[in-house]
Amino acid sequence: MTTLGNSITLNTLSHTPYPTFQQLLATEPVAWVPAFNMWLVTRYADVTAILKDADTYTMVPPPHSHNPMQDTFGPMMLSIDGPAHKQIRDVFMEPFRPRQVRDWYTDVIQKIATALTLEIAQQETVDLDSAFSDKLAIYTVVAALGLEVNDIERFRDWYADFGAAIGNLSNDPALRARGQATFAKFRALVIDQIETLRDAPNQSILSGIVHAPDNALTTDQIVSNVALTFFGGVETATAMLSNTLWALLKHPDQLAAVRQTPALLNNALEEALRWEAPVQSAMRFPTRDVRIHGVDIAKGDKLYCMLSAANRDPRVFSNPDVFDIQRPNANKHLSFAYGPHFCFGAPLARLEATLGIATLLQHLPAMQLDAARPSQPIGHEFRAPADLWVITNPD
Repeated sequence: MTTLGNSITLNTLSHTPYPTFQQLLATEPVAWVPAFNMWLVTRYADVTAILKDADTYTMVPPPHSHNPMQDTFGPMMLSIDGPAHKQIRDVFMEPFRPRQVRDWYTDVIQKIATALTLEIAQQETVDLDSAFSDKLAIYTVVAALGLEVNDIERFRDWYADFGAAIGNLSNDPALRARGQATFAKFRALVIDQIETLRDAPNQSILSGIVHAPDNALTTDQIVSNVALTFFGGVETATAMLSNTLWALLKHPDQLAAVRQTPALLNNALEEALRWEAPVQSAMRFPTRDVRIHGVDIAKGDKLYCMLSAANRDPRVFSNPDVFDIQRPNANKHLSFAYGPHFCFGAPLARLEATLGIATLLQHLPAMQLDAARPSQPIGHEFRAPADLWVITNPD
């Protein structure tokens, strides 16, 4: 009989989830949450077992169920499984191979990061989330996809509309309609670019997809999955950047260690991903009745694998609520998910974060949080600070 789930609210998951997660991890690893009409699964071993078993736990929603992401983008990689999923993923994954990402985009990202940092250095106080993380993520993913960045605010607005629609657990009709209208605009832009690339290929990811040797995808399949790539690329990278910067700035001793030994930045990034996961959960639907820890879950029930809770499972991570850039297994986090739906954009996101943060720390050696405007990560589905105000060059 579940009990803890009865007290879980949207406010709890958005603002103070971790004490609740520790209770669930200890005593109720599978919990029914009436407020959301879904199950929460929190332990690392259970989450990984579910995410790697696409036959038993599918991304495909039952008939007549509401899937905000599919409702916004149409059928795409995060709403299908099996051969249809593999066909799309194989085409999209190829241009995101780590070596190719490094070869193609290191210089692009470095130039963007340097330009943004030099602008920030001219200001006494600045919101790093909007002035750095958000812009670096948008410029990078738009450049990588080969789209024109004539108006960054347009892409920022589209991203915000997509985020509101995808996080629309209550199925608000206004948020739903706005997300679909924005997707129609995005679709028109991508189709126009696809037509250009058919005759004039370049080094962009979209060009690599269009001209992939084994590409049998329809235009609609390409567009829906490019929209997913755009949203995921902005969402994950922005949050990764801001969450990592916030964590380091909140722990000056560890920030000092990274400044003294830059090689620590890679592990600091992985630890920040573990400690404050940009994406909090991964939704699945059982294809048959299942039992987990003695709890019966019916076929088609909505099941949320709580990545952020699994990342703080004491069975895997010692002192899990402590941020520790020296943690030896920090890279075992599940913040890019696991199994066949592991985030194929992870190499690009990691490259952005390491280059971007290294550049910022190099040019702003005394940067510190603005105590007058405190911030912290929030969000039940996507988690990051709403803003991140710093003093760039304190006296």
